[in-house]
Amino acid sequence: MWNKGERRMSQENKKNLAIILVLVFLAGWFSFTYYIYTNQILIVPIEGEIVDFKATTTALHEGMVDRNVKAIILDLNTPGGYVDSCMEIAAYVATVAKIKPVIAIMEDMCASGGYYIASFASYILTHRNTITGSIGVIAVWVDMSQYYKNQGINITIWLTGSEKDMGADWRGPTQKEYESINASVHSIFQTLLVDIQKNRELSQNAIDEIKSGATFSGEKAIELGLADRIGDIVDAKEEAIKRTGIWKFIIVFPEMDEKNKFLRALF
Repeated sequence: MWNKGERRMSQENKKNLAIILVLVFLAGWFSFTYYIYTNQILIVPIEGEIVDFKATTTALHEGMVDRNVKAIILDLNTPGGYVDSCMEIAAYVATVAKIKPVIAIMEDMCASGGYYIASFASYILTHRNTITGSIGVIAVWVDMSQYYKNQGINITIWLTGSEKDMGADWRGPTQKEYESINASVHSIFQTLLVDIQKNRELSQNAIDEIKSGATFSGEKAIELGLADRIGDIVDAKEEAIKRTGIWKFIIVFPEMDEKNKFLRALF
């Protein structure tokens, strides 16, 4: 039989043991949370027509320098957009891909400049019926001078240089301007083709097929070498895991602050 002193000591030991177990559990929980917090996969969406680059390049740069971000997924659903914006984003993707894995997933549409951006990724997934391709450059100058004349609209212009109103709809291009724009369009097009061929290691037959500006399904894109395999955003995450070696992670987005990232890891 235990006396009262022994029973009291036994109860205190149990209480201390319970406290120790709780502390061990909490320490393990927070250690596990910290592990997850330091293993992030950043998803950078590129949606709609690409008319600027600042938000996307900022997200890519922050993901590149953040040691907690182990891989980046480009979630592309875009028909392309302005040449300068697409090329600027593509340059950032190329830089990031040298440092950490960049996985591209082509959604409903990933065409023209959108595909050019994707081609710099470490790996490209596509849906079977994704619309892609449409590789090319187009410049348009709408000349409404005859319409203005017919409507009796007179336009007076003050300008500081002969090309200051280049692209204005009250006149058409001069021969010099036509030749300059034509040369620029073809120069940019050659840059796109060379980069895509290098990035994807495409055969000349594939280049000959895509340079017409035609669109392709996701399945055809794989056949041509424009994408690696059929997949979705879940497969993109799995590819990122495989390439980084992490086994537990959180998904983060550019707009999330550190508090929300930690709470996501915690719960």
